[in-house]
Amino acid sequence: MTLLGKNNKIKNLIFGGTFDPIHYGHIEIVKKIISYFSPEKIYVIPSGNPYMKPKPPIASPLQRLQMCKIAFNDFNCVNIIDYEVYRSSPSYTVDTINFMSSKNIIIDTLALGEDSYLELDSWKEGDFLKRKFNFVVIKRSKSSNLSTSKSDCFYLEKISSLSSSDIRKKIASNKSIKNDTPIEIENYIEDNMLYKNGQSK
Repeated sequence: MTLLGKNNKIKNLIFGGTFDPIHYGHIEIVKKIISYFSPEKIYVIPSGNPYMKPKPPIASPLQRLQMCKIAFNDFNCVNIIDYEVYRSSPSYTVDTINFMSSKNIIIDTLALGEDSYLELDSWKEGDFLKRKFNFVVIKRSKSSNLSTSKSDCFYLEKISSLSSSDIRKKIASNKSIKNDTPIEIENYIEDNMLYKNGQSK
């Protein structure tokens, strides 16, 4: 499947997020994108300082980076980018795109959730992003009322009900997360004692 719009084919796509922690829902999104679009590369980018989140992540930027590396270790077309985790300033997508351009990586598509897509106007240079890039938007629910008239957008139906916040709550309550995230991530969380002692917000 190709995406009609600014480019006939998705070549280089960014999938960013907090990934606190990464889970099967995130992984399934990447699998769907690969299946539908066959991009040359998907750049998974854990945010360093997600300024639009009401609370900062619990795991450190480097811990979230490592979890992404573990989760996508066997995905040949996925690259993990550490640009944002080493910055103390807010994580602006347009800055990340410009950084990647300086490395001769030309991004043509952004993958993001419905809520983030609807907030684009409040992003740094959000109007520029809307004009210059294609979007893969993951719907929040089947009843989402997103316009399907834009030729530079493709909408994925809701893929998973998993959420990082629910997983953190499970861990804080000593409940199993074996159905929520790969065993390697579960082991990393356990080894690093993440999300324990009430660290679930």
